[in-house]
Amino acid sequence: MKLLKEIKIISFDVDGTLIEKGFNDLIWYKEIPSLYAKKERISFTEAHKEIARKYEKVGEKNIRWYDINFWLQSLNLNVKWKEILSKYEDKIKLYPDVLPALKRLKKKFPLIIITGMPTELLTPKLKKIGNYFVHSFSTISEFKNVKTPSVYLKICQKLKVSPEKILHIGDHWEFDYLYPRGIGIKTIFIDRENEKKGEWIIKDLRELESLLNKEM
Repeated sequence: MKLLKEIKIISFDVDGTLIEKGFNDLIWYKEIPSLYAKKERISFTEAHKEIARKYEKVGEKNIRWYDINFWLQSLNLNVKWKEILSKYEDKIKLYPDVLPALKRLKKKFPLIIITGMPTELLTPKLKKIGNYFVHSFSTISEFKNVKTPSVYLKICQKLKVSPEKILHIGDHWEFDYLYPRGIGIKTIFIDRENEKKGEWIIKDLRELESLLNKEM
């Protein structure tokens, strides 16, 4: 049976899947280190290294890793998150294959977002793509967790749909591919760096529709 006939809802991750990573990098690896360097009176290079170590110590499986308020407060940076986001909002860019794919898919399926980013960071990005989605889930803000199998199950319950009727597409091997697949959600890994090879791996959304028509 074709994958296309099996699914009822298509879900997307955001960063690295729909939105280029430049916006996030400007916030986490330019603005925050710059503010920290100024406060501590050290070079940007020193601040960048120190901030990167702090990020690594917390780790991406801890929800604080994604929380801009946590970092601004813990680093004692005298700035509001809204100021930072507004400074770089015009740097939010979609991958060129995104809108054509969303326009076509929206005609056939309800589209949703499942992201690990908090609402503060998601909201400006939804200005670019929000009209294509019937629902957006921020697992950090709504479930106080990263994208774990239990969180995916809770989302299925909210949507009143069985896991095997959902297709999720994302760029994180664990959070977007292995974890949802482990509970029965169909998953496709998008590898925009073209580093992985495999049956359910694509390098951009132009490959998605042919894959949807593939026999399971």
